[in-house]
Amino acid sequence: MATTIAARATIPDWDRARDRITHQTWATKVWEALLSETERWRDHLVIAGPDEPSAWTHHYFCDDDGTRLTFDPDLPHEHRCPTCSRVYDDELRIGAWRTTHHNAVAAQVQRDAVIMRLHPDPEAVAAAREELQSVITRYGNDYDAYPAHGHHAGIGKVLPQCLDESIWAISLLRAVRWVADDLDPDTLAAADRLAGGVRDLLRPQVSMIHNIHCWMLAALAECAIRLDDAELMDFTATSPFGAFAQLQQGFRPEGLWFEINPHYHYYTVDAVLAWLEAYGVASVPDELQAIVRRAVTAPALLAYSDHLVPAYADGWPDTPITNFTRHAEKAIGLLGPDGIDLSAFLPTGTRRDTEAALLHGPDQVHPPEDPTPATSFSWPGAGIALLRSPAARIVMRSGPDSGGHDHRDKLAIDIETAGGWRSLDLGTSGYGAEFTRWMRSPGAHSTAFVGAGPQPACDGRIDEFSDRRVVGSTSWPGCRMRRELALGDDGWYDLLEVDLDRADEITWVLHGDGSVVSVPPRTPATVPDHLSELQLGWLESFGQLQPEDGRLYVTWDRPGAPDLVVQVPQGFRCWAGEGPGNPSGHPLGTVVISGYAQSAAFSVRASVGG
Repeated sequence: MATTIAARATIPDWDRARDRITHQTWATKVWEALLSETERWRDHLVIAGPDEPSAWTHHYFCDDDGTRLTFDPDLPHEHRCPTCSRVYDDELRIGAWRTTHHNAVAAQVQRDAVIMRLHPDPEAVAAAREELQSVITRYGNDYDAYPAHGHHAGIGKVLPQCLDESIWAISLLRAVRWVADDLDPDTLAAADRLAGGVRDLLRPQVSMIHNIHCWMLAALAECAIRLDDAELMDFTATSPFGAFAQLQQGFRPEGLWFEINPHYHYYTVDAVLAWLEAYGVASVPDELQAIVRRAVTAPALLAYSDHLVPAYADGWPDTPITNFTRHAEKAIGLLGPDGIDLSAFLPTGTRRDTEAALLHGPDQVHPPEDPTPATSFSWPGAGIALLRSPAARIVMRSGPDSGGHDHRDKLAIDIETAGGWRSLDLGTSGYGAEFTRWMRSPGAHSTAFVGAGPQPACDGRIDEFSDRRVVGSTSWPGCRMRRELALGDDGWYDLLEVDLDRADEITWVLHGDGSVVSVPPRTPATVPDHLSELQLGWLESFGQLQPEDGRLYVTWDRPGAPDLVVQVPQGFRCWAGEGPGNPSGHPLGTVVISGYAQSAAFSVRASVGG
C-alpha cells in the first residue's frame, strides 16, 4: 500500500553513505564487512515454517556453566557449549535455533535493502532484490498460518514472544520502507499482509511501561507506515502506554531506564530509537527528545577503567560500553550531536564498525575540547551513588524496585581499586539456564540478607551524599537496613547495619577477584543447611574463617586487592569460598558472615596500596 505518513519517517542519507564508502576508510571497511556477511548468509538462510515452532533464546545456554551455545546455521540438532563441549539436542534448543535463524533472515533482508541503495553493480542489486522479495513474500503469505504461542513474555507467532516478533518485524518492514519503490507489487502486497498480521498480534498486547512494550510500539510504527494508518501511528505515541508515556515514566530523571541494568537500558534505547526513526523526530516534543539524549549517554558514566559497564540485576555481564556505540551513532543521526559525546563510546584505538555509523553517524568523531574529569556523583532517582578517590571507585545501589529483573539486592556495592582489583555484579546468563539461579542468588551479591533468603521486592534510597561519602537505606515490614561508605586516599570505611522487629538470620556477603586469603587460613566446612537458600553450594573450597578478638582479617590473591578488617557481630560465624561467573574471569572469592540476631552491624575498614 502506498503510504502518505511515510514522509515523516527518517530515511538514511544514501548519497552521503556512498560518499563515505568512497572517501573514508572506516566506512569502506563497514561496507566491505556488510557485503561479506551478506554473502556468507546467502547459502545458509533457512525459514522455519508454521509447523516448526520457535522457542525462547534464553534456552540457548549451557545448564552447567551458563555459556551461550554455539549457533551453527547448518546443524539444527547439534547445539554445543564452547566452554565444556556438552552437546544439546532437545526441543527447546532446537526451537531457540529456529528463533535465531528467523532473526538472521530479518537481518539479511535489511542488509539487502542497504545493498539495493548503495551498491554500484546492477547484478549485486538484483541479487539483493531477489532475496529480499523472496523472504518478504514467504513471510507475508504464510504469516497467518503460524500459530500464536509464548510462555514467557507475551505472544508471538513466527517468534516465541511479542518481543522477538517485534524486533524481527521491524527489520523486515524497515527494509521494505527503504526500498519500496523498487519492489514488485506482489512483494508489496505480501508486506501489507505481514504488517496487518503483526499489527493485529501486537497492538492488544501493549499494556505497561516496559522495554518489551517499547519494542512493540516501534514495530507498530513500522506497520502504521506500511498500512498508511495514521490512527495506529498516533496510538504508538500518545496512548496510555505509548512512547511518550514510556519516555516520561520509564526513564529515571538522570537518564537511566527503570530496569537499571545497562544492557536492558540500551535494549530499551534501541527500541525507542527504532520508534523515533519511524514516527519522525519533528513530531516529538523537545522535552522528550532531551530524555532520549540523556538516556543515550548516562550509562557511560558508570563504566569501569577498561570500559566494561556494570551488570546490575538481569543482563549480560561481559559488555563494554563500545557495544553500545551504534545507539549513540543512530541517536546523533536522528537528534543531532548536541549532548551526545560519541567519543565516550569509542576509546582510543576503537574502530567504528557498525551499520549505524555508516547510515546515521557523523563523518568524524571529535573528543570534547575540554573534557569533564571523572568525579563522584549521585543519581537519587535511580538510587545509584558513585564515589571516587585515589584508592577506589565504589558504587552503592539503593533505588526503587526495578521490576521482574531486579535481583533483590538493595544496598549492594561494586568496587574497582586503583590497582585493578574488582568486586563486580555478575548479571545473568540465559534465563532458562540452571546457572542463572546462582547469578541471581543472595550468595552472589555484596550486601546483606535476612532470613537466609533474598530480600523482598522493596524500594531503597540514597539519603546522604558528598564526594567522598554516601549513606543509603532500605526497609520492608519488620526490617530496616542502612549502609554508609566513606572513601579516603588509601582505602575506605563501610558500615552496614540491620535492625529487625524480631530476631532472624542475618547474612552479610562481599565478593571480589581471586581466592580469599585469611589469617588464620580457613578450615574445610560444609554449607549450613539453614543457609541453603543463599545458594552457597555453588562455592568451591568452602571453609570456615576464624575471627581474632572479634575481627576478621581477609584479602584476595589478586593484585590491587584491599586488606580488610571486619568487625564481626558477636555470635556470628564466618565462611569463605570461590564462586563461578565472575565477569573478570577470576575466581569469585566470597566472604560470608551470618548469625541469628535482632540487629547487627558489619563494620569494615579497607586499605589498598599499603
